[in-house]
Amino acid sequence: MHDSFTHADRVTSSARMLIGRVIRILKGCGVSEAELREITEDEIRSSQSTAQPHVSSATARQIITCSDVVLRWRRDAKFLTSEGLPSLLSVDGASPNFGELVRALSPEENPGELLKTMKELGVVRTTAFEKIELITESVVACSGRDGTAIASEPILEHICGFLGSVEYNLFEKPSRTRGRFERACYASVPENLVPVLEKLVGSRGQDFVDVIDEWLARRAVRPDSEGRTVLVGAGAYVFVRENVDK
Repeated sequence: MHDSFTHADRVTSSARMLIGRVIRILKGCGVSEAELREITEDEIRSSQSTAQPHVSSATARQIITCSDVVLRWRRDAKFLTSEGLPSLLSVDGASPNFGELVRALSPEENPGELLKTMKELGVVRTTAFEKIELITESVVACSGRDGTAIASEPILEHICGFLGSVEYNLFEKPSRTRGRFERACYASVPENLVPVLEKLVGSRGQDFVDVIDEWLARRAVRPDSEGRTVLVGAGAYVFVRENVDK
């Protein structure tokens, strides 16, 4: 998207893309236009009581930068303790510090502004001794029920990315090819196993995402670089849903 686009413009554009992809996929699955209208109207009415959270202005590019910082912090020996854990860092004091970490990845980035975004999203916190502590293995675009910040632009980009792969495989992939990778596995299990599954996927999924993230980091260029660029990525997720058939 063009730099002249505002945050609100990008959110609206992503929302339009998301809705368009959902509608196209649902139509491809046999849902009629009349059913779509009825479902949409019902869901809009039922969502009117949903609380409006604080929306962060963090952009998709800032989230990518935050993710790069977290990965470097977790993997670069310079920023690790002797036990191999992410060190507590001062903002810009004795080396190694947070400013050095940010500048090693994105020299044009303002470490103070990035730190503010990472705090807002629940990625880091400031200790009693004014050190910056990493408190999560990866960046998510919302801070959860106990927080207030939701980075709407990256959330919509994430959902659009997944739906784009589904849409491509449904309508655009050449015949007899494997298409874009999007796989899932599921089964009905006792409810008390949900935390076990979440821990399993959290561990294995983080390893998978880290490998892809490192590959991408070595090849990433700025969107305004010469030549055509595209946004690419991969993800892992857990879903939990009540069985509809008892």
